Amino acid sequence: MVVTSVKLRSAIGPIAVAVLLFLQIFSPARAVLFLLLVVSGVLAVSYFWARELGRGIQLRRFRRYGWAQVGDIIEERFILRNDGMMPALWIDIRDHSNLPGYSASRATGVGGRATTRWTTEGSCSQRGIYTLGPLELHTSDPFGLFDVTLEHRYSESFVVYPPLAAIPRLFEPRGNSRGSARTNIRTLDLTTNAGGVRQYVPGDALNRIHWRTTARRSMPHHEELFVKEFDLEPSGDLWILVDMDTNAHAGQGLQSTEEYAVILAASLANEMLLANHAVGLFTHTDGPLIVPPRKGHQQLWEILRVLAGLHAESTVPFGEVLSLFEPVAGRGMSAAIITPSPEPAWLSGVGGVLRHGLHMHALLLDRASFGGAGNVDGLFQALADLGVAGHIIDKGFPFAFLSQRRRQRPTYRTLGTGRVVVVERGSQEEAEWIAVGAHAPGGSV
Repeated sequence: MVVTSVKLRSAIGPIAVAVLLFLQIFSPARAVLFLLLVVSGVLAVSYFWARELGRGIQLRRFRRYGWAQVGDIIEERFILRNDGMMPALWIDIRDHSNLPGYSASRATGVGGRATTRWTTEGSCSQRGIYTLGPLELHTSDPFGLFDVTLEHRYSESFVVYPPLAAIPRLFEPRGNSRGSARTNIRTLDLTTNAGGVRQYVPGDALNRIHWRTTARRSMPHHEELFVKEFDLEPSGDLWILVDMDTNAHAGQGLQSTEEYAVILAASLANEMLLANHAVGLFTHTDGPLIVPPRKGHQQLWEILRVLAGLHAESTVPFGEVLSLFEPVAGRGMSAAIITPSPEPAWLSGVGGVLRHGLHMHALLLDRASFGGAGNVDGLFQALADLGVAGHIIDKGFPFAFLSQRRRQRPTYRTLGTGRVVVVERGSQEEAEWIAVGAHAPGGSV
C-alpha cells in the first residue's frame, strides 16, 4: 500500500504572492507585476513537479531468502521507478525494519521515466522473528517548496533461526529399548512389529491367531493353531525441556544463559533428528509451549522457529513447568532438561517425571560463570542421587558451530551457444573467469 502526501514546506511563497497581488491592485507597477508572475510561476511549477513525483514514483522490494540463521547474510533487491516526466533529484528512503544491524535506508535519485536498482546486504547477528519494512520515501521539487512523502506500509516477517552447533554426545535417548529398528525382544503387548509365530496355548487371545500359518501347517486330521508374536516396540522419542523462568537466567546478549539454553536445545534437536529419533519441545513463556515429538527434517525447522522467538519471559518456576509436563510425558521415553536455576525446589518436579518411567538427563547452565548468583554443583550431586546424569555448561563452552550459508551473489558465465550458467563460488573455473576479465551479464537473481 502506497500513501502519498504533498505538503507545502513554508508559507512564505503564498504570502509573497498575496502581498505582491495586493500591491499590484492598489499600486500597479511593472516590477511588482514581474515579481508576482515569477513567484506565482515558481509556485505553480513546483507544485506540478511535486504532484508528478507523488504520482509517478514506485518502489519495489524483493527479499532473496525467506529465512536465515545467525551468521547468515540477508540480501534485498530494490527497484525504484519513476513513471513521471519530472526527475527526482534526490530521494531519502527510510527503512523501519527492526532487524538488528541491518537497514535499507539510503539516499538516491532517479530521472524522469527512468528506473534505478540496487542491492542491500546485512549480517544476521541475533536470532528472533523480525519485521522488514515499512518504508518511507521523502523527496521534493528542485526549489524545495513542497515536500513529497510516499509511505509503503507493507511489511513482512523475517525469521532468524538460532545457530546449530556440533556438541559432544551428551546422552543417548533411552526407553524400553534403544534405536528405531526392531529390537528382537518378545513382548506380550500388541506392537507394530510382528516377530514370528508359535503354537497356541490356552489363554492366548483369539485376535492373535495367524490363520494363514494355521492353514498352512495344519496336518490332516490334526488341526493346530498358531498365534503371532510381537517384538518390543523401541522408544527413541526425546523431549527437550527448556527453563525460561526470567528469574533463573543471567548474563546479557549472546553471552547469557538464555542464549546458551536455546543453542543447546537447537543443537540437541538437530543431532537427535539426524539419528532418526523423534524429538519434541516443552517450555513455558506466557503459557505452556509444546511441540509434539516427530521425526524428519521438517520437525527441526518447527523447533527452530519456536526457539527463534523464545525468550526468558516466564514467571513460572521450573519445578511447576515439570509438573505441567507430567501429563504430556509418555512411558519409556527420554527427556533432556536445560536450566540455569540453582534452586533445589525444582528437583521435586524431577521426581514426578521419573515416576512416569522416563530416562532423564540434565544440562545445567552455571549461573555463576555468567555473572549470576548461585551454584549448581549441589544440584548436580542431588540429580546423581536420583539416578539422573548431567553436565554442567559454563560460559565459554566451546560450541563448534556448523557452517552457515554465506549467501553471495552468483557469478555468471555466457557460453558460446548463448547459454548462461552459474559458476560456483570459490571454484577454479570462477578464478579463471575473473582472471580473464569477464563480467556477469546480469545482476543478482
